[in-house]
Amino acid sequence: MDAGQITSDALKYPARNFSKILILGVLTVLSSLLIPGFLVLGYFYKIVKFSLAGSSELPDFNEWTSMFVDGLKVFVVLFLYSLVPTVLVLLGVWAALLPMLTVPDAGSLLDPTLALQLVSGIALIGVLLQIVVSFVIPIALANMVYKDELKAAFRFGEIYNIIRRIGGVDYLIWYIIMLIIVWVVYFISSFLIFPFLIGIIIVPIIIMPYLTIFFARSVALLFNSQESGHEYYRHSKQVK
Repeated sequence: MDAGQITSDALKYPARNFSKILILGVLTVLSSLLIPGFLVLGYFYKIVKFSLAGSSELPDFNEWTSMFVDGLKVFVVLFLYSLVPTVLVLLGVWAALLPMLTVPDAGSLLDPTLALQLVSGIALIGVLLQIVVSFVIPIALANMVYKDELKAAFRFGEIYNIIRRIGGVDYLIWYIIMLIIVWVVYFISSFLIFPFLIGIIIVPIIIMPYLTIFFARSVALLFNSQESGHEYYRHSKQVK
């Protein structure tokens, strides 16, 4: 299955059960309460698990404790992967802003050397590292679900081999397609939210959960596109 087929399948997948999009949407709206946020991530985990096992149906919203624990694992992976890049960017920005906070007059803020400091080496390294991290995270999450253990998300040798089996070019094409879709969705969402009050409802209840389900399905199909296949997983793991 190539990137085009994966994208086509993943785009159709959420529409198979609209009520589950709405349930996930409600949880998304309530994510600020923390626990629903972990449940959203837990459902992401569950979609990947079901899709890896060959299911073409959206999983049910049940086993809430397990969903919460799985969501917590997804959060830990995302947090740890993003920690170092985020710290580097913040340090770079702080180092660039510090001279501005100590200058004697506002006119010196126009000094071009201060403007150049905004793109400090530390912050730039952080940005580049975040790009690399975002490239690795999808397979890291899928490998965690596939192996059913948190530490599998940090086995970089395994992750590299998975990407190699998928095909570096194929993986890059998939990654670019995902970026384009996310950018388009956020662009449309920004126009829906600000001019139209109804957009404040549509975006978090329909569009964002649809994107979450789409991405989870896409990640699982990509993982299963390895040349070696995963028949053992599909036949040995039970999904409920």
